[in-house]
Order: sequence, then structure tokens, then C-alpha cells
Amino acid sequence: MTIHQYLDRYISSDSVTLVGPLYQPRGDLNHFEEPVLFVDGGTRFRRLNEGYALGDGDSYHGVLDTVLEREKDFSDLAFALGNLGPNFTSISLLGFLGGRRDHEFFNFGEVHQFVRRRSPGTKVLFDEDAAIFSAGRWQFELHGLFSLGTLETTSFTMTGECQYQVPELTELAPLSSLGLSNFGHGVVTILCDDPMLLFMNVRE
Repeated sequence: MTIHQYLDRYISSDSVTLVGPLYQPRGDLNHFEEPVLFVDGGTRFRRLNEGYALGDGDSYHGVLDTVLEREKDFSDLAFALGNLGPNFTSISLLGFLGGRRDHEFFNFGEVHQFVRRRSPGTKVLFDEDAAIFSAGRWQFELHGLFSLGTLETTSFTMTGECQYQVPELTELAPLSSLGLSNFGHGVVTILCDDPMLLFMNVRE
């Protein structure tokens, strides 16, 4: 079975989970809700006949449904994202943060490019700690320290229950400290012209 054949089973679903090599199980989670893609080392957490596994085998040495070449100019994550149909607008990434800093940074880059190519209303969540979301109007329930940034120059507003609001349309440069270290205490509304990056549950 190909990855497209697997995902086509869930053409009516808007959500999909990708499990990566740095996934840390929380609680008594014994399975994932389908559809779920296990990306290389994330396949360690796959149960029998669960989901679909892919990768180049550099962090997993068992059986994969799609085996990619080791010598390639794209990551396993980029391959997985590139095969998601337009129906998938809510993507959860588990186990793609931490580890090598360059891997983590480029994972953000791949997801940013993925979201940029998608229609409005697409959001990718990293481990409940960060999100990259497409242009448009968004609402997030934020409690505690958070930071909002972008990987390309964009214009945005931010209003609602946060310490520092941006009520007027404001230009934000890539990785500008303008959005660093805000504090949320409820619903925050963000309106943006391009994809943005939100770090939530930030620890002091």
C-alpha cells in the first residue's frame, strides 16, 4: 500500500498526526487516532497494523511501509508533509522538537513552507508547545508566557486577553523580538497576512 492509498481512506478527515523520532509518550497512551504517519524513528511507537510508516531508516531499523533513499535533498518530514492532501488542515506533529538544534530549526522551516503553500485555515501544532498557522484570523487560548513571530516579513494585529496587544496593523520582520515574551490570560485573537509562529507554554 502506498502513502496515498492509506491517506485516501481518510479523505473526509481534516486532522492527521505525524509521530517523529523524538516522541515522548505521555500517560497511558497506547494508540493514536487514525490517520497517523510514523516518520522513521517514530515507528518505534507503532502498534500492529496501526497507521503508515515511512522514512530512510537512519533512526529506525525495522520495517517501514515506504523506504526513502538515505542520500536525498529533503527530510523525511518534508516527504510526509508533501503527501498530505488539501483536506488535512489540522496537523499534529509529535516528536519533532528537541534533539539537534539544526534539525529542530529546519523542521520549523519545512512546516512554514508547507503552511504557506496551503489554503487559509491550516494549522500545524508541535507537541502542544508551538504552532505554525496560515494567513487569516485565529484565536488561541493562551495562559502564561508566549511568543509570536514569523519567518518572513508580514503584517499582523494581536488583541484580546494578553499583556501586550498590537491593535493596529503592524509590520513584523522575521524572528523580530517585537513578539517576544508576552503573557496570555485567555483568548487571544491574531490576524495575519502570512504564516506565523507561536510558542506556547514557554518556561522561564
